Amino acid sequence: MVGYRKPWSQSCCLILYGCLLCGGCAWFQTRLQQEIPMVERPYVAVLPFGIEVDITRLSYIKSVEEDLSPEDEAQQLADALQQIRTAAQRLLQSRLAAGQRFRFVSDEQVAAAMTTLELKPGIVPTTDQLAYLRAQLGADLVIVGNILDYGKIRWQYWVPGLVVSMLTETLIVGAATGFNPAFMAATAGSELLTDVPFWWGGAYVAGWAFRPVRVEASAFDPLDGEVVWSETEAAVYLWGRLKEVPEGERKKKEVQLGLNLKKAMEDIGDSLLDAGLTISALRIRRLPDEKIVAF
Repeated sequence: MVGYRKPWSQSCCLILYGCLLCGGCAWFQTRLQQEIPMVERPYVAVLPFGIEVDITRLSYIKSVEEDLSPEDEAQQLADALQQIRTAAQRLLQSRLAAGQRFRFVSDEQVAAAMTTLELKPGIVPTTDQLAYLRAQLGADLVIVGNILDYGKIRWQYWVPGLVVSMLTETLIVGAATGFNPAFMAATAGSELLTDVPFWWGGAYVAGWAFRPVRVEASAFDPLDGEVVWSETEAAVYLWGRLKEVPEGERKKKEVQLGLNLKKAMEDIGDSLLDAGLTISALRIRRLPDEKIVAF
């Protein structure tokens, strides 16, 4: 079944409280998975990830200490974006491999097929393209992923949550102060001054880093083109994980973003591992169609 996507405003609250409750080491704990027989493990083709958010400046995703020419910045930005896409793909593969529930089509085979199909990273293949991937790669599942936000959240996703937060805080203060307009205005202003910089561009304050990363991924059955699993995950705050990084590296945007990308991809991987997509499970979900064809 397709994963249920929580409204972003609700997700923000859940993420925040989850981050505050979790210890630093808990972020990278390896979950125990029941090992399944090799013959029950589907062959998975993890396609290169796309980046949906429009990143136009290198400084959005990397700490830059020198002025770059437009040509140098464009090249370094392209290289950085490619590294991010590659990291997302490999982090997911690593998490899935640790669960010992899947077999994998090699990256070289996937890259060759992408070139043949002229398929861009993050683009959902057509039914015919999925059939090609099954025939040429022997894939039982095809995973398509996109990095939706990286370093800053698009306003469409964080403004509703901010409005709800402002109203809630303002009403609480209003009730406590007899709805004193000065106190209520100060509360609303404080929310704007503190929250907008965090959501819009990220921040690093007193050992806490706010570098939001939001990722989505879906698994397709190439036999019928149907989505058999889908999930969206976000990683927002950094604290404990940064302590494991050398002090001189902690303030770098690329380090902070890399840690949150790792967290988001681990959560995506865990969700897929929990989906129970074995060879037998895939056959069962196809069974009605097979019966119709056989009849």
